[in-house]
Amino acid sequence: MSDIPRRALRQPRSLTPEQYAIDRVTRAGETIRVEAWVVWEDGVEELTRAVVLAWTVRAVQVRWGVPPHLHEAWVWAGAVVRHPG
Repeated sequence: MSDIPRRALRQPRSLTPEQYAIDRVTRAGETIRVEAWVVWEDGVEELTRAVVLAWTVRAVQVRWGVPPHLHEAWVWAGAVVRHPG
């Protein structure tokens, strides 16, 4: 896991609306801290600490990083676990 922001101009891969079931999105009403596996466009998989923005039965939308390097992506629900503490 890395707390160091990626400074490269790479972007995370995100699921498509068809994959995450856009018609059934629940928005987070409070801060939910998680650890999530994200995949970058270059194929690198990285475990990162993130916060949940929204979810469906299939997927979770997470945000991570530090300004000005904030990232958001939809990832499969199985790639996310609540952060202890």
